Amino acid sequence: MSKNSIERFTDRVVDYEKFRPNYPKEIIQILQEKIGLNKSWLVADIGSGTGLSTQLFLENGNDVFAVEPNREMRESLVHHFKTYRNLIALNATAEDTAIESGCVDLIFAGQSFHWFDRTACFQEFNRILTETGHIVLAWNQRDPEDAFQKEYEQFLHNHIPSYQSVSHKNISDGDLRIFFADRPMTKVSLPNQQVFDLKSFLGRVRSSSYFPKEETENKNLYDDLRSLFEKYAISQRIVFRYITEIYIS
Repeated sequence: MSKNSIERFTDRVVDYEKFRPNYPKEIIQILQEKIGLNKSWLVADIGSGTGLSTQLFLENGNDVFAVEPNREMRESLVHHFKTYRNLIALNATAEDTAIESGCVDLIFAGQSFHWFDRTACFQEFNRILTETGHIVLAWNQRDPEDAFQKEYEQFLHNHIPSYQSVSHKNISDGDLRIFFADRPMTKVSLPNQQVFDLKSFLGRVRSSSYFPKEETENKNLYDDLRSLFEKYAISQRIVFRYITEIYIS
């Protein structure tokens, strides 16, 4: 993971923590059914950020290594989950986790794998996993069939030059099958959503690393964004729909 990737979210921690979607709690049941997850498993949440995915496993009773190289995000996670005795937060990366070899039962990466050096993290994942360990990658993908999301996606393409280069959509199912190598892969998709007023919608937009944060310096951009919101809002609210895609090896 490059220094630029690590620092991308430094000035967006508050928006990220407040306005990014949680992961469906059904993920735990799915992992129990598919790979036998239980409370005794040691979990490494790689690129844990502010802990949106970490929370799933802490609440399930698992001991969790939260691996996060961004100081501000890591401190937010530690503060938010300070009452949990089953959390160890590590200032480390996907490529060098600082975790002991052969001890992790499950590696989970939520909304973060597209930032990793795939060759280096593949070696590191195999180093820290037990012989029967599993890798699970997940993304909250904006629902491509939703009318608002279709127009919002086009808005990003039209207004944000860097959007395409940093989008996790650049990673295909085929890319992940190659990454998993001889490990079989199962894909599960779940619906997910948030409901936003205009203020929280703008917060959700600003949580993305590629979106200009300073509204006064990007007035036309934000005016167009407000117009898009108003076009789809019902009673000053929009439903921001996702498909949570889970790749289980």
